[in-house]
Amino acid sequence: MPRTSYQYETSPRKYEPEYTTNRIKKKKVETKRIQKNKNDIKKNEKNKKIAETKSKAKKIVLVMAIFGMLLAVSYREISIMEMFNQKKKLEDKLSVVEKENGQVEKSIKEEESKLDWNNIKSIATEQLGMERKSAIPVDLEKSDNIEIENKFIKEEKTNILEKIISFIINR
Repeated sequence: MPRTSYQYETSPRKYEPEYTTNRIKKKKVETKRIQKNKNDIKKNEKNKKIAETKSKAKKIVLVMAIFGMLLAVSYREISIMEMFNQKKKLEDKLSVVEKENGQVEKSIKEEESKLDWNNIKSIATEQLGMERKSAIPVDLEKSDNIEIENKFIKEEKTNILEKIISFIINR
C-alpha cells in the first residue's frame, strides 16, 4: 500500500469509493449547510420581523403618548379660557351693578338735599292737617335715674367634701 491515498491505477476501486463517498458526503454537508443557511435566514427574517414589529409598536406607543399629552394640555387650556371668559362676564356684570349703585346713590343724595325738615313740617301741618303736640317737661331727680346697689360675691374656697357636708346639713 502506498503512503498517500493517491493511486496510479485507474481501477474502479480507486475512483468509485472516493467518488461516491466524498460526493455524497459533500452533498450531505452542502445540503445541511444550505438547510442551516435557510433556517438561519428564516430565523433572521423572523427576528427582523419581530424587531420591526417591536419598533413599530414602540413608535405607536410614543405617538399615542404624545397625542395624549397634547390632548391634556389643550383640554387644560380650554378650561382656563372658559374660566377667563366667566371671570370677564362677572366683571362686566359687576361694573354694571356698580354703575347702577352709583346712580342710585346720586339720586338718593339729590332727594335728601331736596328734603328740608321745615318744609316737611309745613306740608304736614298745612296739607295733612297734622298738629304738633306740645311737650310737657318732666323733672326727674337724679336719684331716680341711677340705681346703686352693691353686691359682693363671696369666694368659696371649699373642697368637694365640705360641699357635700354642707349640702346634707342644709337639707
